[in-house]
Amino acid sequence: MKKSLFAIACAALVSASTAFAEGGMFEGYLPECLKEKGSADVVAAFKYTRMDFHNWKQESGTSSSTWLVTFDADLKAHWSVADWRNKVNLEYGHTWTDGFGSRKSVDKIFIESIADFHAFELFKPYIGARFETQFARGYEYSEDEDGNEIKTTISKFMDPGYVTQMAGIGYFPNDNFSTRLAFANRMTVSNKYHYADDPDTEKFEKFKDEPGLESVTEFKYSITDLVSFKSRLWAFINFKGFDEIDGKWENLLSVTLSPLFELQVGYDIAYDKDLDQDSQHKNMVLLGVTWRWF
Repeated sequence: MKKSLFAIACAALVSASTAFAEGGMFEGYLPECLKEKGSADVVAAFKYTRMDFHNWKQESGTSSSTWLVTFDADLKAHWSVADWRNKVNLEYGHTWTDGFGSRKSVDKIFIESIADFHAFELFKPYIGARFETQFARGYEYSEDEDGNEIKTTISKFMDPGYVTQMAGIGYFPNDNFSTRLAFANRMTVSNKYHYADDPDTEKFEKFKDEPGLESVTEFKYSITDLVSFKSRLWAFINFKGFDEIDGKWENLLSVTLSPLFELQVGYDIAYDKDLDQDSQHKNMVLLGVTWRWF
């Protein structure tokens, strides 16, 4: 029975690989406006790793498993007077470790819409908006006097939530590189967990409005047909002072192993004074199933 199921799974995988080799799964349903005057890059992926030890005395080990679901879309529409770009990046994942249980590892909602106008050949004025938050509750873990775990909620959907409006000028020499500088207004919503609160005042603030300058530089490059790299550097300077700087640098190297499987190596560094006085670092190596939609 197991051999039959394995054979069926292999046959299904080969068939799917053949179907996806020529393009995205929904490539035939792409709107005509994007086919003729635009582009679409939409990928969904599932990554999973597992290590299980039972009476394994050869070397020490801790059983663990990690799963991650991602959705990444980049849609561009081109017109004679302007280009309209929409980006959606969704990520959610958990890690289970023997003795610690399941804990959230990744949780991200990122939606951005930008319109840049063809006033000049390379330098273009633009306007845009961005929305950022998370799907589920985030926790801080500690222990009581008896060693029992205490789970304290420190964040949830729209707490914090960030909405940014921007207007500025960008340099767009080609489809692989762009850099933008804009006047931006960054709004923070936090009803309970103090992300919008000013500690210097007695009143508890649930909303924070920060006007400032924003810089975004993006780069992507296909090293080969199977290997690609993309990087995004974002910085926001509050008009209150240059010590009020937030920033994030995201880097991702993707290697296509087959039409359905992809290896990703990423490194992110971030700084947000409201969250921590020190910089935050994240690196990852992921292998999983990838579905290209367009």
